[in-house]
Amino acid sequence: MPASRTAQYVALYRALETVERRRPPLFSDPYATRFLSPGLNRLVRLARRPRLHALIARYADFRAPGARTSAIGRTRIIDDVLRAAAAAGTRQLVILGAGFDCRAHRLPELAGTEVFEVDRLRTQAEKRARLPEARAGLHYVAVDFLRDDVAERLAAAGWDAARPTAFVWEGVTNYLTRDAVERVLALIGRTAPGGTLVFTYIHGGLLDGSVAFPGGDKMMSNVRTLGEPWTFGLHPHEVAPLLERFGLSPREDLGADDYRRRTGLPATGYAFYRLAVAEVAG
Repeated sequence: MPASRTAQYVALYRALETVERRRPPLFSDPYATRFLSPGLNRLVRLARRPRLHALIARYADFRAPGARTSAIGRTRIIDDVLRAAAAAGTRQLVILGAGFDCRAHRLPELAGTEVFEVDRLRTQAEKRARLPEARAGLHYVAVDFLRDDVAERLAAAGWDAARPTAFVWEGVTNYLTRDAVERVLALIGRTAPGGTLVFTYIHGGLLDGSVAFPGGDKMMSNVRTLGEPWTFGLHPHEVAPLLERFGLSPREDLGADDYRRRTGLPATGYAFYRLAVAEVAG
């Protein structure tokens, strides 16, 4: 099965940030290049030279305004949320729609954490072929969010719902249905108090046309052309009531400009891509 084009582009952005030399990189992902085509890998090798990095980043930003800085900004925010959860004693992490996420391998703070990567079987097979290194406490859980009982599959893999869990749901909800999103939120809300959820979503105004975002129409066209159209979004005012309905206490809800400012990135664009953090209230 060929790699998701959008997942490859996110891996490219992480690889480019890893070789950033004009400033301290926001994170290091030495595994990202394993998921790139030969052509994209050549770009990353060229980007090790600062002047060429600037040109390549500028071209990427022209092709998808704001996508690169949104991706690397939210990567750092999510990393920080997981570091805080681990420091507070959380020893279970569930990555929903893990795709090419390599946090289980690249974040030393997760060394003592049981990690459950949830995704389609074929996606996981491709990932394991490209990332064969063993990692104690890493479990691959094959799930189709539209059809399978996620809690049942996780429990069969050894996940304990009675222990606090950190959940990461990055770059996934926009490809699902409302029913599928609500089923997962209901599952998380039934887990042990003190757990954490960090997830991304698309501003509903982009999907229903009620809010105009610079570059929004272009991105909607791009993902349709790639065969990976966005199907679900939320208006920001919907997020807190939705989370509270499922026993989750909202902590933050950030637009791309917000998390770029927090991580020191000056670029704009992609403002329709948002990130929210919540705690399991019990």
